[in-house]
Amino acid sequence: MKKAKFSEKNLKISAALSPEVRKTLFWRRVLELLQTASRKRVGVNVSRIAQYAKDGQLVIVPDKVLGTGAIKIKVTVAAVSFSQSAKKIIETAGGKTITIAEAAKKNATGKDAVILK
Repeated sequence: MKKAKFSEKNLKISAALSPEVRKTLFWRRVLELLQTASRKRVGVNVSRIAQYAKDGQLVIVPDKVLGTGAIKIKVTVAAVSFSQSAKKIIETAGGKTITIAEAAKKNATGKDAVILK
């Protein structure tokens, strides 16, 4: 079976990660999830983030964040992309939306971060 290749968008994310960050187990797993075939990936709804994340936590989504549901906690969400409604819901609750590359710069070890897929 062929190994899936990075899409153009995911290739840019991979290139933005420093070699030190790539060595950590957490970010290796994120890169592995970015490599999975797009037909196997499903977007993550805001309601799922609200269900599994804690207040003030960094949440990594190796796909698109969709705007179904509500969230009442302040979280920082790093994803490949966001729908407009998801971005609005997260920011209205007091959270932040950033790219995966920005998250890797802020949290190089991946400590206290969670991956949702």
